[in-house]
Amino acid sequence: MRSLALLVALGSLAACYGEQISGAQYSDGAFVDDTGDPGENSVVSEVRSLPFKHVQWEHKFSDRQISRLTMGGDHLYIETPENQVVAMNRFTGETSWIFKVELDTPLDWPPVVAHGVSEEIRQIEADLFLVNRQIDDKLKDVGVGKETQSLQKKRNEIRERLRVAAFGDNVYFISGQTVYCLDRQRGGLRWTHRMDFIPSARPFAIRNYIFVPGVDRARVWALDVEKKGSEVASYKASIVARENQVMNSPVFSDPSLYFVCHDGNFYCYKIADGSLTWTYQTERALKADPVVFVYRHEEESPMSTPVAPKARPRGATTRMLFAGGTDNAFYALDGDAGTLIWKYECGAEIKSPAVAKDHTVYVKTEEGALHAFEVMPMHRDPKGASLGNRRNGNLRWKLPLGERFLFKGKERVYVMGPNDEIWAVNEMTGETTGRYPTRLLQHILTNTVDDHIYVANAGGHIFCLKESRQSY
Repeated sequence: MRSLALLVALGSLAACYGEQISGAQYSDGAFVDDTGDPGENSVVSEVRSLPFKHVQWEHKFSDRQISRLTMGGDHLYIETPENQVVAMNRFTGETSWIFKVELDTPLDWPPVVAHGVSEEIRQIEADLFLVNRQIDDKLKDVGVGKETQSLQKKRNEIRERLRVAAFGDNVYFISGQTVYCLDRQRGGLRWTHRMDFIPSARPFAIRNYIFVPGVDRARVWALDVEKKGSEVASYKASIVARENQVMNSPVFSDPSLYFVCHDGNFYCYKIADGSLTWTYQTERALKADPVVFVYRHEEESPMSTPVAPKARPRGATTRMLFAGGTDNAFYALDGDAGTLIWKYECGAEIKSPAVAKDHTVYVKTEEGALHAFEVMPMHRDPKGASLGNRRNGNLRWKLPLGERFLFKGKERVYVMGPNDEIWAVNEMTGETTGRYPTRLLQHILTNTVDDHIYVANAGGHIFCLKESRQSY
């Protein structure tokens, strides 16, 4: 296996506080076969009945329907029955580009954007703007000289950084065994590659590599973007039986790649040299996508170590890895050390990915209940001071028939309930304060990034909504 030593220098940005990182790229979209349109007036009326009274934008396609709608970065991705992929700016509703899959086959999984690259580009562009202004000021004050030349050299270096980042600013999708690489902003096809293995789940992408799990040899493959998708490395599970395979999306958080396997293990690999950093064994198969969440501690608290307890300072961060198992347990691991932070026995199998937002992590069990856990549960003394982590977790509430977290509003969170209803829920207590039917809206996206909610019907009518001061 070739070492990926350049990854540390050229890889994606490290996780930011409060950001959930997962193969789902902040969203989920069910594939819808029924694309019947009940009529524009009926759809608009249903949207107006929702608690999100501010319509940021709306768009009605006159010539295409929606089979699946997902969100990645600053785009919405629309898949049509004609096997087209449409990218829309999710803040303005403007169509950025349309791509027709050349094999005329549907996508196996929703499109995936290169994680962290668009944010990196925005930062580089800000740096370039600043150095250009500094050069202009120096030219006006002292003219051409050593200081100006030094700034011009710095500008050239920033421009090169921008060029390298732009090369990896892509969106990827898989149809059959073919992976497509498109320019994220313009939609131009950069390359396609037919993989030598059978992919088993949605990939995870960063600037330089695409990590694709394979069903046939129980491993995750690294595809090199610069080499047009060539397989340059793989990270395997230590399986002892053929049925133990990697069937879930991996997740990358610099410098580590994480994935789970049907053998019941969490795996963490260091990408720079391909070494296995740690594994964590559970009691039965893991069949839920793992999620990375970076938690920032708001108070000084004790932290146990193998040597001696020590204080974790306020503002310190912990990279947490969440996933549920078929052993009926939900796990919160330390993503760096591979040790258990807490574990909660849910009494039912978990096959759905968790969603973490601020201080709460949400997960659905197969028995049909949505659980809300405190991200970092602590034992406390009578005065409220932290005494250490609660190893058995802290369940805030359990919502029977809850399907999934949608987004967090100003005063409450919204979840998907049964019978196509959106429920408004108190984040701390689980009290349901409102129920809103959505029988005509087949697509309602999860968003952990901001306060926008996206809803659409299969007939092609899309809305970007926000809460407002108007009464719910």
